[in-house]
Parts: sequence; structure tokens; C-alpha cells
Amino acid sequence: MSHNRFGGFICYLLNMNKRNTFAVLALILFVISCSKETVMTEIYGDIEGKVINSKTEEPIRNVSISTTPGTIAILTEEDGTFFIGEVPTGNYNIQARKQGYSNASVSVAVRENRVATAQIVMNPVDEDSAATKDDLEAEVTAWFNRAEGDTTFVDVEYSVKNIGAVATIGEYEVYFEIMTGGDSFFFDIAGTDLKAGQRRFGQYTKNIFGNTATDVIILDIWVSD
Repeated sequence: MSHNRFGGFICYLLNMNKRNTFAVLALILFVISCSKETVMTEIYGDIEGKVINSKTEEPIRNVSISTTPGTIAILTEEDGTFFIGEVPTGNYNIQARKQGYSNASVSVAVRENRVATAQIVMNPVDEDSAATKDDLEAEVTAWFNRAEGDTTFVDVEYSVKNIGAVATIGEYEVYFEIMTGGDSFFFDIAGTDLKAGQRRFGQYTKNIFGNTATDVIILDIWVSD
């Protein structure tokens, strides 16, 4: 709206009697409020599931349940069931963890006003069981672009953790992808003897040749017992 038209509109409002002016202003606020509510409205569904023992097919209670993207962290009931209500629609990975069992996960799709069902099967483990990829959790904790003359480096900080119940991870490797506006760059780190529950922090620097990093992600992991 041009400056003259806007000024004319304001004058028109001022010339109206107070009752009509208040009515118009109320209508404008109502329209704005409705528009905001429409934009911010989220659609929800539910997730329910059950965790069972792979050998006995019996339910497992007190299993720690979490999701990616994150919702809430809960424990399974006596009958091995769990329920997560009012979850924004989308795709979720559900992780199950309990001491004495190998970690397990399944994926579900949450749809509007529907219940997504998941059955998770967990394998009992003993002290001689070998570690798997599911036992290694790797995370990029921070990264920074750094320029030196015409060259750009990215400094990456990360953590690795053995989230398994018992087994020590004998050897592991984590593969990173550094994304820029053009090329991608790759880097990997290695480690040994990561005990159950143990976390390590590390950092590295990668030359990205004048590019600017836009994100750093975990591309893959490798584990050996």
C-alpha cells in the first residue's frame, strides 16, 4: 500500500465513530490471530509398542525407550508395553535399551490421528557377547570454520560412547562428512578398548581449501570386538 493510501486509510478510521473504529480494529486482530494459529498448527498421532525377549518371546519390563527425533524417554510396563501420545506426525526411530540385552531399534511412521505400532525384539547378552554397531554412539558436539590466509579449516569436536550393556568395543572407526556450499570433505577417526558405558571426547582439524563448512555429520561407523 502506498504512503498516501495508507494515510488516507488511517484518516478514514479516525473519522469513523468510536464504535465502528473498535469493530474494524477487532476484526483486523481476529484475522491476524487466525492466520498465526493456522501457520502454527501441528498435526499429531500416537506411538504404542511392545518389547519382547528374542529367545523366550516373553515381554521385557523396564526397558528404556527413546526416539529420534526426540519426544520423551520412558520405561516399558510390566507387560513390556509402552505408549507415547501426541507425537507430531513424521518418521521416527525408536530405540530400546536395557542392561543384559543388546540394543534394538525400529522405525515407524506417525500419521494424523492414528496409532503407529512397533514391536521391538531384544537379544539377551552375556559377558562373552561381542559388541555391535548399535553399541557405539557417535555425535558431533561442535564445529567451527577458521581462516588462515587463503585457506579455510574446520575444527570439529565429537564424542563417542559405548552404550552397550556389557561388551567392550575392541576397535571402532567413525566416518565424518563435512558439507560446504559445493564439495564435501571426509574424515575418519579410530579408537580401541571402549568399555560399556564409557564415553570419550575428541577433536580434529580438516583443511577445506577456501570453502566454508555448512554442516558436519556422522556418515557411518564401524565396530569390531
